[in-house]
Amino acid sequence: MAGAIQATLMTAVALARAGDCRGARHLCASVVLEAQPIIAARKELLAVALHALLVAQGFRLLSRLVMAMSGRSVHVVLLPEDAGQIAPPHVREEPRQTTYVLDPRWLARLAPDDIFLRHWCEALCVREAGLPVVADAEPVSRHLEPV
Repeated sequence: MAGAIQATLMTAVALARAGDCRGARHLCASVVLEAQPIIAARKELLAVALHALLVAQGFRLLSRLVMAMSGRSVHVVLLPEDAGQIAPPHVREEPRQTTYVLDPRWLARLAPDDIFLRHWCEALCVREAGLPVVADAEPVSRHLEPV
């Protein structure tokens, strides 16, 4: 089953990269909604799912998956494409929500084994599902540099 999940998510990435983000989001939704417990239990599937959802711009489903695993809401903001140099992700953690500010050109080059995704998967897998993460009193801002 894990192989079929991974293959379908990789097909979704190929669709998105070919310009069919809507079809890619549909594939992601069918897989994530059907196999969420399996995806949450296996870090390598989680990385593939996060990658596919980001590339397909399935941000609402991405937020729901992360909410189910960590109790935190995710909001993704895309920078304008003409924003100068390609910017790495900027992450802002607030008490109940994490905001990811992403450059669409960086997103277009995102690989499933990117350090950004590996760190995100590690953080999600460490937390117990259903328990919200208690953030610091002050919002935290982090910048992740691509490798």
